[in-house]
Amino acid sequence: MTIMTIEELSKKACEIRKKKGLSQYNIWKQGMNFGTVIAIESGKNVNLNNFLKYCEIVGIDVTLEEKE
Repeated sequence: MTIMTIEELSKKACEIRKKKGLSQYNIWKQGMNFGTVIAIESGKNVNLNNFLKYCEIVGIDVTLEEKE
């Protein structure tokens, strides 16, 4: 299992958004502050609640798994 940094998670989330054909504007229209969208996608000052909301809007499933 590889541990990803917040920057890597943010980059992956942005890639998924683009793959789905969503723009940053689409995320903003769903109720997320545009500056927050930029912060999340740059991996800077990412608040977990905001990141999870972003993932929900984009349609990304976030799961936790127990280590074995």
